[in-house]
Amino acid sequence: MNAIKNVRIVRDGKVLPESVFLYEGDRIIGVSHEIPAGAKITDGGGLYLSAGLIDQHIHGYAGEDTMTHSPAKAAEELVKNGVTAFLPTTMTMDKETIAAAMERIRTCMSGTKGARVIGCHMEGPFIHPAKKGAQNGDYIVAPAIEMVEPFEDVIKIVTYAPEQDEGHAFAKVLSAKGIVPSVGHTTANYDTAKGAYEAGAKSTTHFFNAMPPLHHRDPAVIGAALEGDAYIELIADTIHVNPHLFPILTRLKKERLCLITDCMEAGGLPDGRYALGGQPVEVKDRQARLLDGTLAGSVLKLNEGVRNMATYGEVTLPEALMMATENPARLLGIGDQMGTLLPGTLADFILLDEACNIRATFIGGECVWCNE
Repeated sequence: MNAIKNVRIVRDGKVLPESVFLYEGDRIIGVSHEIPAGAKITDGGGLYLSAGLIDQHIHGYAGEDTMTHSPAKAAEELVKNGVTAFLPTTMTMDKETIAAAMERIRTCMSGTKGARVIGCHMEGPFIHPAKKGAQNGDYIVAPAIEMVEPFEDVIKIVTYAPEQDEGHAFAKVLSAKGIVPSVGHTTANYDTAKGAYEAGAKSTTHFFNAMPPLHHRDPAVIGAALEGDAYIELIADTIHVNPHLFPILTRLKKERLCLITDCMEAGGLPDGRYALGGQPVEVKDRQARLLDGTLAGSVLKLNEGVRNMATYGEVTLPEALMMATENPARLLGIGDQMGTLLPGTLADFILLDEACNIRATFIGGECVWCNE
């Protein structure tokens, strides 16, 4: 048995009174006030101990794009940011390129050297052309379950425009298959969005971005998502969304807000020219944009997003950590395996300081990265 003493253990958005964390092999045993006899002891130096971060929306990292490369290298690098599990995210491209990306993701789901690849977030091609953002409009198609079915074991979230889904049939089928329908890249009005959520859409892709603004005569997607039980994704880089809105979101959606990066291949690399889904992207001063100026994902690290939420969102660091651990785990239905630090779950956890700098990352009980 392994015991990490002198740590501030974070669970349920707060620091637990216990200060000893116990695990054995690849599973968590629990927390305690005392160190069991015979345990192998590590001193945590007063650091926070949290479940590992889960990034449910990330297009690439460290020079590799999900649409052209295996996510294996990203898996190795993301542990430095405290990410222990992620969903490589596809773009709107031709069917063959999307299928090839799915196959690479499927291969990595059987194991990587770093963070766990737990499936895919399929962002497009089922989106609205008027809200395509940095997606390639040439390949947009109507929602088609036939494109999803060959990869049911891989796809965990599908972003789609509900106004393109007649009778909400697509959302209902996805939900029945255990796949999360996520409203995004959409022109949907309030009634259409509300109908989508009632039909099974559980999430909202990069909230505020690529959707109509909140209007007093038509609250649209934003109003429908805020009033109900839907989860919302947030790119908390202070670029995609003004940080003055963070406190409003935490008051309304604290337990249903999932911090994401929407990161592209330039993540972790210097400014310069890169690509996103086959389109050239210029990265300068922390902003990634297509050559026409459209925001094209981000270069955000997830621990930085947590830090930004704790800084601007009028929440504590433990509460901000919940938005990158327990909330996405709950949305994806994997809270019995990760994201919660509950006994019996995987020993995927991180040690971090007050500024959300990652000091060590553990996956399956093994330290895979340490910043001493």
